[in-house]
Amino acid sequence: MSVMGMLACASPTSYESDDRGTSETDTDDADSDNDSADGLDRCEGPQDCPDSSAPFCDEASGQCVPCGELEDPDGGCAATDPERPVCVVDTCVACTPENDELCTDTKPICEAETNRCTRCERHEDCPQTGCNLVEGNCIDPESVFVVDGSSQSEGCLEADGSTESPYCSIGEALADAGSEVLLLVHGNADLGPYVESNTITGFAAILGHSDGAAPVLQGDEGPALTVASSGRLSLERVKIVAGDGGAPSLRVSGGQARIVRGQLVSETGTGLAADSGSLVGIENSFIVGGADAPATQVTDSLVVMNYTTVAAGVGTATALSCTDLAVVQIRNSLLVSLSDEDELQCVSSSVETSALEMDLEGNTVLSPMDTSWFVDYPSGDLSLADGEYPAEIEVAATWREGDPSTDINDDPRPTADGDVDFAGADRL
Repeated sequence: MSVMGMLACASPTSYESDDRGTSETDTDDADSDNDSADGLDRCEGPQDCPDSSAPFCDEASGQCVPCGELEDPDGGCAATDPERPVCVVDTCVACTPENDELCTDTKPICEAETNRCTRCERHEDCPQTGCNLVEGNCIDPESVFVVDGSSQSEGCLEADGSTESPYCSIGEALADAGSEVLLLVHGNADLGPYVESNTITGFAAILGHSDGAAPVLQGDEGPALTVASSGRLSLERVKIVAGDGGAPSLRVSGGQARIVRGQLVSETGTGLAADSGSLVGIENSFIVGGADAPATQVTDSLVVMNYTTVAAGVGTATALSCTDLAVVQIRNSLLVSLSDEDELQCVSSSVETSALEMDLEGNTVLSPMDTSWFVDYPSGDLSLADGEYPAEIEVAATWREGDPSTDINDDPRPTADGDVDFAGADRL
């Protein structure tokens, strides 16, 4: 405590009598002196409490105290600093997970470790809707639409995207969306995939509805989805299949995309194409390419891949190919190909704790890929077939803080920093 704080908060000074005795007048004078001392020692406001460990003046006791000793701890904090209106363990902070009224707009989440308002990072951070992963705000409930192709038999002319009246197609929902939208897309097993080609120009989160199988989007006259330079896409629990004509399943052309627990499948060409300065993050996902083509093609763009399984076809097919100006960062992934070509053809890539057929320092070398390693390679299901895959895959990856806690099928991963783990999206 500082000298001034000690003076402001000290107990009243006591005086011992001397041998001379005390007259009534002397007693009155002493009482008067004590009253004066009491007045000096009692704080009257925060200006009398310079010690940061006890910055509040408690009116009842006249003592300098921390916020936790006030009759209204939160009120005391709010009155002193509106940006830190919550008292936690004698300290004023911005928020707690239970008291987060200050956390709004692009900082809607209270980080429990620091008691600060911060941006949302996952859709789970915004349980009522979802997260705008670019701006960091929780998406407006008015921008959440439901898509269910099975409702086509009932007609969609009056659809409004509600649960009671869902849109029949992705395109209809995007046409009515503003600058940001969250689409909850139902699986459409009875009618097959959503066959359409759409371009994302704003922020769009497309999530497979949790009540059934992952929805399947299939390209019509081009990629099923193209992310334009102004577009920002978050794709989760959705399968995208390439249509006819050789177009990739998903193209990111100058925009940004985040794919989590997704499947990008092309029987004849490329699953994912990123070009024109795109930024793409892929996690816990499958990418499957066809013959004589790269499963993943990166042109002058940045792609970050973690816990992802990439498999290519025959001929000159490769798991990943990129240009000299591309940057590709790969961790904890499984990259294989049926061709005799190196499955990774990207001189500007960094690969660590992953499993490949080719020999790369810091990674695990596998025997030549066999489609029997996977549950259903032709359809793009690269889940590992029990007892069929090389055992080395099980210990090729290293889990780090911030990595996903589950795999593509929601099976738990180890969650201690440095634990060994399966490479790729599936860990059985």
